[in-house]
Amino acid sequence: MEVNSLRDLFVYELRGMYDVENKLVQTLDNLSVETTNEDISQAFAEHRNETETHVERLEDVFRALGEGPERRDNKVVDGLVEEHDRFDGVAANDDVRDMFALGAGMKSERVEITAYEGLLMLADQLDFGNDVTDPMEANVSDEKQALSDLQELAGGSKLKSLVSRITG
Repeated sequence: MEVNSLRDLFVYELRGMYDVENKLVQTLDNLSVETTNEDISQAFAEHRNETETHVERLEDVFRALGEGPERRDNKVVDGLVEEHDRFDGVAANDDVRDMFALGAGMKSERVEITAYEGLLMLADQLDFGNDVTDPMEANVSDEKQALSDLQELAGGSKLKSLVSRITG
């Protein structure tokens, strides 16, 4: 795809975000299964289901633009998965793996929030209507809530007992 205009840039970024959300469905599924802390595992499983909805909403955005949903390979998730796999090879126990996964989840949410904010900025510049902006605003709202939930989990008493086992 050649990018010559703000609309082209928007579609380029939208395709990248569509790829991110699709990759995250599988990644979150894997994390929910391999994480041994029940609360963290449940958070990943719940956000996996939300992420499927994010994919559907992005498909709505494509339709509103008169475009077919198309993915552009975006290496952000690949890098996070690669870092996870690298850490998994050096982690001494499940507790530190769980803490790493929690931090990785927060990193992912921040990346997604920033990407959606960029898309919404472009949509505003292009005067796109609510049929384009509403689905993305719903997605960014979900991402902010997921980040907040992970941050709350990180500060919770159950996680503090996990930390004390690691440092203990």
